[in-house]
Amino acid sequence: MKCAARKERNRIMERLLANPLFVPGGFLALFFLILVVAGGQFVPQDPLKTDIWHVLAPPGEDYPLGTDNLGRCIFSRLVTGSRFTLGTALIVEAFVLAIGILAGTSAGYFGGILDKVLLILIDVLLAFPSIILALVIAGFLGAGLTNLVIAFVSVYWVEPARIARNISRSVREKDFILSARASGSGAFKIIRRHIAPHVFPNMLIYGTLDLSSIIIGVSSMSFIGLGVKPPAPEWGALLSEGRAYMRENPFMILPAIGCIMLSAACFQFLGEALRDAMNPRKSHLPEAFSKHRILKKKRIILRGLFCWRQ
Repeated sequence: MKCAARKERNRIMERLLANPLFVPGGFLALFFLILVVAGGQFVPQDPLKTDIWHVLAPPGEDYPLGTDNLGRCIFSRLVTGSRFTLGTALIVEAFVLAIGILAGTSAGYFGGILDKVLLILIDVLLAFPSIILALVIAGFLGAGLTNLVIAFVSVYWVEPARIARNISRSVREKDFILSARASGSGAFKIIRRHIAPHVFPNMLIYGTLDLSSIIIGVSSMSFIGLGVKPPAPEWGALLSEGRAYMRENPFMILPAIGCIMLSAACFQFLGEALRDAMNPRKSHLPEAFSKHRILKKKRIILRGLFCWRQ
């Protein structure tokens, strides 16, 4: 059993390393995670300190990306803003997956009223766009980091709950589950040892892909004033502050736009690579990336040329 699991992990790692999306996505994700954890060590200035003598200053030695309309270092605010944007997105995703896995696995395994109630909640919440519901909840609760997390978690837990519920229902009648019940194993032990290993890989893929939409959602909320409160340097807030000064100093918005795009793209690449590695039969890679198909096409072309010469 352990040998088979080790071989499967090695196959997944080989597919990941062979995937052209994994390396750039992984390096970018690692870079942004380092910014979140240790970004404060790389800032040259205090991100909240104003300097009226250097308002809208161009990039220089003291200010790598210049200053904003209040004389604050744009580079320092950009690096510090990664903690608010990416940190909030990671916190939201952790709560979303935890609630979704707990609710979906429990409803899928036990069934009954719990399953029916969960299905009704899923149908109601999925009837509306998630970002619109999060916007309504955030508007009702008001601006603030805590309220933003509550708004996103209360809406985005539905999809992982649906996935976990469907996987649990498809697994609970398998022979190994029936054998575990017959041997006297409790429900918690069966879920932990037999159902969770089927749920977690899919949740890992979903969570990585979903981070992209949450990053964009958090930035959008801050852009319209429903995210973190000023003067916190969140990426969406930087866009909102800098749009009026875009012509005087484009660096007030261009770096923030680039960070939002790159961070969303890197987790999307990473999620696609994980999905293709763990589900090779449903790979979404182009044919040009498949060595087997390339060799097969070469054989067909050579065979055709040989037949044509004859």
